[in-house]
Amino acid sequence: MCWTVPTHVCANLALEHDLSEETQAIIAVTQGFLAALNTKSRADLDKHCIRAGGMSLAPPSPAALRFCTIGSFIEHVATLKDTIDERIWDPEVKVHEAGTLATVWAPFRAKINGVVDHVGVELFVLHKLNGDWKVTGLADSCRLPTKEEMNMD
Repeated sequence: MCWTVPTHVCANLALEHDLSEETQAIIAVTQGFLAALNTKSRADLDKHCIRAGGMSLAPPSPAALRFCTIGSFIEHVATLKDTIDERIWDPEVKVHEAGTLATVWAPFRAKINGVVDHVGVELFVLHKLNGDWKVTGLADSCRLPTKEEMNMD
């Protein structure tokens, strides 16, 4: 398999001018997915992902690893009453040479009702479908935050 060399970027794309258009488009989809997650909007989540895709979610210990479709995750999130604020930073983007498969690996933190609830790493899998990048898979591994991490923005 042939992948491009990883590109480390910060979450604020305005600060980065040397990113390829393709990398910017990939990161924009992951940021759009997270923005839609934060608003719990089914319609906005659907713009950025494929519902038939899969997810494997590793909540903080001792909870067990969970598996679901992206579609079932969307339906669950849409019913939540809690406020969600999930952010990534320093995403590492890899694009297969064929240009139709990409991954984004990034640390993240999730605030629930304004409090840092868990931190970890997220892995987005994206495919280019009809010229547009879509999240087709997502995995995370998270843990409870340290005292220092509780103060993260």
